[in-house]
Amino acid sequence: MAEPSTPRSPDSLALGDVLRIADRVGIDVAVAAARADGRGPVLDHRAQEPWPGASLYKTLAALALVREAESALSSQVTVTDADRVPGGAGLSLLGDPVTLSWRDLMRSMLVGSDNTAAQVILRRVGVRAVDEVAGAAGMTGTRLGTAAQTIATTVAARRGEDGPAGTDRDDALLARAASDAVLGSTTTAADQLRLLQALWQGRLATPGGTDLVLGAMRNLVQRGRIASAFDHPGVHVAGRTGTWGPFRHESALIMHEGEVPIAVCVLTESLEIGRLLPAVDDGIGEIAAAVVGELRSIL
Repeated sequence: MAEPSTPRSPDSLALGDVLRIADRVGIDVAVAAARADGRGPVLDHRAQEPWPGASLYKTLAALALVREAESALSSQVTVTDADRVPGGAGLSLLGDPVTLSWRDLMRSMLVGSDNTAAQVILRRVGVRAVDEVAGAAGMTGTRLGTAAQTIATTVAARRGEDGPAGTDRDDALLARAASDAVLGSTTTAADQLRLLQALWQGRLATPGGTDLVLGAMRNLVQRGRIASAFDHPGVHVAGRTGTWGPFRHESALIMHEGEVPIAVCVLTESLEIGRLLPAVDDGIGEIAAAVVGELRSIL
């Protein structure tokens, strides 16, 4: 068994870079990064704080599916218009019934962040199975819920017992999320790090199931965040993004050939709500590059 990761000293140069990048692009940020085998130090910042994770839960859902039905993933399932919910690329954008395998449904969920595929999968496996995967990974701060629920949980945690002194930007978040029933999650950067490590170590599924999930994550359509910083030969990125309103996240395994991968999670909140902000996506990649670079230099 791998030795437990130990915290990096507060004088980490990379964490200083993280804060400078965050200030430049106008975001709040939480980060956690370490070797995928669990050895060596952890670089983290605000890693225990709860955040609305949006689609980050889909890695857990994929693992729940392969744990329950790996031998039946070629079985066919028909998705109708009644199953469709907004969000992501894939089945969510179509109008006619589509029949495909459970394997390809899982791929659509991970590759295109397809909310319809996720809903059909969750209806099969159930929330309890997803929670069991999270428990097996050692995740203690991750829960599924609607956007309304996850935003409310996050706001309550950061306001504390006394609540706000007056109207603040969290009120706008609560108002926007109040009627949003699309499924998401509450999570922490530390939990996402634990999930990536457990996945790579093969502790959450069979070797075939692990390869299937990681293979889909390597084909993630969204390449503008962490993958944008590692777009060169000899490096592969297996990632999962989460996006809702001002929140833009990614958790990923950075795999340099011949090295143990580095697991990294970057959670962000922009000061502006409801806009496409490419600078934030670029900043997520820069932040990941800073912490991955430091970890590779000291291990």
